[in-house]
Amino acid sequence: MTNVFVDCLRIDGSIKCPGDGGFSEVIVFGKHVRLRKDHPAIELMGRLDELEALAEWGLQEIGGDKFRAIAAMTAALNTYLATGDSEWLKPVRDMINKACELDSRELGWFIPSDKTTALLNLLRVKAREAERTAVKLLDDDYFPINNVNELIGMLNQLNKYIAHLIFLSNVHVFKNVNDKIRTLLGINTP
Repeated sequence: MTNVFVDCLRIDGSIKCPGDGGFSEVIVFGKHVRLRKDHPAIELMGRLDELEALAEWGLQEIGGDKFRAIAAMTAALNTYLATGDSEWLKPVRDMINKACELDSRELGWFIPSDKTTALLNLLRVKAREAERTAVKLLDDDYFPINNVNELIGMLNQLNKYIAHLIFLSNVHVFKNVNDKIRTLLGINTP
């Protein structure tokens, strides 16, 4: 039988596992590296894992192609981060290209009107977090700048894709933030 502790050792009655010392051995853009657990590449992997898990939760809780697509796109982006193989970006590009052909209703500040749209908004925020984390990789000369820039661009487009889904969904759109705040506070707008 194999379990998640397969790479751990029992030493003097204690269990010692890789990663216990604050470092992880991972593959980033096709290179096997040992990084501190607070390194931006590790943080980005975690943010993408979180985004994928939330999308999969939405898929199980609410269902629908929106969450399935976001989970698939996120898994592809995380695999691209590990491998550096741009073939993993093809499904992401394909979905974004299709979305670019659809016009949404009006744009502006919004309040989600149902659980699906509220969860999509949370996924949008998580995609933006991942993008900001990916930008930190620009400070690391070890990783190929072309791969990093490609990943940053794809994460920005994922954010726009999710925002597009939001505006196609059940939202109340406001022309300005003041009207949104007044509505949230229950103040009648003039």
